[in-house]
Amino acid sequence: MAEIGKPLGDRVLLKIEEVTEKKSNGGIILNQTTQPIQYAEVVEVSDGFVGGSGDFIKLTVCIGDKVIINNGTGQKIKIDGTDYQLVRESEILIKL
Repeated sequence: MAEIGKPLGDRVLLKIEEVTEKKSNGGIILNQTTQPIQYAEVVEVSDGFVGGSGDFIKLTVCIGDKVIINNGTGQKIKIDGTDYQLVRESEILIKL
């Protein structure tokens, strides 16, 4: 595995879980692009950031955590052929 690097500020690097193709009752194929949320695994986390009051704020998610985000949130990036999503911690909806 290649060296991914460490996100900066309040950012988190996620690997989106693959969604299997499903069909609705009417036979319409539902794929990941039609789903409102995405499940992901935290791959890398920044060390934290300095908040508005000057205090250092550590992120609450850790490597290996499973999370839910809105579909299309953050930036899609590709590292050595693997797709990742770079999001701000505040864009994470739920930590599972």
